[in-house]
Amino acid sequence: MNTATFNTMLAALEHLTDQQIRCVERVLKGESPEKQVIHAIQQRMVEKPECPYCHGDQIKRHGKMGSMQRYRCKSCSKTFNATTKTPMSGLHHKGKWFDYFACMIEGKTLRESAKACGIDLKTSWRWRHRFLEAPALLKALSLQGIVEADETLFPYSEKGNKNLNRAAKKRGSKAKKPGRSKEDWVPVLTIRDRSGQTCDAVISSVGAAQLNAEFKDKIEPDSVLCSDGLRSYVRVASENKLIHKQLNISAGVRIIDTVFHIQNVNAYHSRLKTWMRRFHGVASKYLEHYLGWFRFLETNKNPNKNNLFAIQQQILTT
Repeated sequence: MNTATFNTMLAALEHLTDQQIRCVERVLKGESPEKQVIHAIQQRMVEKPECPYCHGDQIKRHGKMGSMQRYRCKSCSKTFNATTKTPMSGLHHKGKWFDYFACMIEGKTLRESAKACGIDLKTSWRWRHRFLEAPALLKALSLQGIVEADETLFPYSEKGNKNLNRAAKKRGSKAKKPGRSKEDWVPVLTIRDRSGQTCDAVISSVGAAQLNAEFKDKIEPDSVLCSDGLRSYVRVASENKLIHKQLNISAGVRIIDTVFHIQNVNAYHSRLKTWMRRFHGVASKYLEHYLGWFRFLETNKNPNKNNLFAIQQQILTT
């Protein structure tokens, strides 16, 4: 190749799409995308061998199935590969997974992700919810210091369900009943401390029993709980040995002693709802997945396809 042709090729690289750049990088490395993913998956078994059934570490190689190495556990005698009981189990087109993870980091819609990765729309949907199973479970286990708690509402939706449990209605139309009707709204509780540790969950109601179940063992004793005027929080603070700063929002009391407020958690809700608008409504049964997706993006300083892929290698227990 002469110098002029080489310079022309270099100039053309500046106009490549992100996906095309990733393809060029793989070609230069001399490995196919699928081999790269398989190597990354099986590296876990080298660094931390673990049986997905009994969690023993005494395993040995047990032949191959296609391009994947299989293993046999010496303790329970069961065979498995590196994806068994992980969110990646049973999924095909491994060479396109990293491209899909990149689409998830960018918050692309199902159709945008399918087009970018060259996969079917149904495959895009299946991958999204499979890859969100683990992030949905990764919540803060301990919060301390000044802890803010508040709930927000999302419209109840049966999007994608062929057999509706209620009459269909147009998105954005008025609620059938006033207030927080279960037929129209799904409450989401968010607990967040000032260090950014976050725990949120879809709850059935904002009653004291439900809230207490979510707070139990998550907040260190003697922490300060900041909440609005909902009476349920009084009981929660008492039962969990928390100092309670209750804000009377309706009376205009939004901050106490310049530091006790719920502005951080309210800002988190605002960012969450702004981010979710791109999906034009999500099915309520998958709302936990989207909460986990956004929580992953918010709590990681540098969210990228590599740390999202690392999460997928966790063994999911049932």
